[in-house]
Amino acid sequence: MYIPIAASTLRTGETLETGVVLAPDDEYEPLVRPVLAHKSRNDQWHLDEVFAGRVAPLETRFYLGRLDAQPVCNIMVSEHEGIGIVSHVYTVPEHRRKGIARLVMAGQMADFRDRSGRYLTLSTGYDTHPYYLYHSFGFRSVIPESGHMKYMGTAAFEPDHFRGEGALAVPGDWRNWPSLNVLCAQDGPPYVRNVGLGHIGPRMFEGAYIGLMKLARVDADHQVQLLVSDREVVAGYATLVPDTRWRGEACLLDLFVHPAFTDYCGPLLDSFSLPPARKVQCHVEVGDTMKAAALLDAGFVREATLRKQFKVKGQVVDVEVYARYA
Repeated sequence: MYIPIAASTLRTGETLETGVVLAPDDEYEPLVRPVLAHKSRNDQWHLDEVFAGRVAPLETRFYLGRLDAQPVCNIMVSEHEGIGIVSHVYTVPEHRRKGIARLVMAGQMADFRDRSGRYLTLSTGYDTHPYYLYHSFGFRSVIPESGHMKYMGTAAFEPDHFRGEGALAVPGDWRNWPSLNVLCAQDGPPYVRNVGLGHIGPRMFEGAYIGLMKLARVDADHQVQLLVSDREVVAGYATLVPDTRWRGEACLLDLFVHPAFTDYCGPLLDSFSLPPARKVQCHVEVGDTMKAAALLDAGFVREATLRKQFKVKGQVVDVEVYARYA
């Protein structure tokens, strides 16, 4: 389905039509794909999944700016229940510096608000032209001087979103991907989020999630589990990947749970099929007692303490390494 949103006259005198394609759509897929042909192999796989209809109930919208019916700008929003991820913001080189991205972004944000959208996340370079473009539409840095940004329909969204309720561990899916990125945008301890992916503190789980979802379909050594509350809020997540530093002979288990749901560290950990013939390691910052207790209950042992492993807000943090041996 293609829905026109607005028509604007550029300073060059050209007429820009802004519209949105709601995927899957066989008729309008040829409009979208050429603008994104430069994207990575994993991104192209994800786009294949989108246009094949395999990401439902996640909604994927492609906001297009068109000149003479040809797309010259794209903004993709992956969305479920009023929570979305903004990505693939791109204007073809020969049509840059005309204000096209701003006009398409204005159409996208107006459409999001008209549909009672509640929360958006995105990632860009800090202190860049795109950063200030997003800032002008209400996005703010998740932490100071960060290109990881969020937009909230109301200031009360996050406290209400993470109200503690019952939760279950489920395999990683597309439905909960936007809500997962709300979790990943939360500041504060614990800061050791995912050592295998290099996530220390708030970090978008966008491209890496696509890659893990792709691998998890064909390789049991790559696993993603989500902790989902009764209100369909992602309150925690965990991943298992081979540790390439050791030729994959050991695995890295990473576990991050929102402070309001720490009682569910154990059930999230128990949802994994841990490889029986390999060592599995998990890193825990000192003070994350519920995560440490869940690992001990699952048969892990504390094997090392990494002193002054990293700094956060000027304070050094020790990290403990827990292991389960084959």
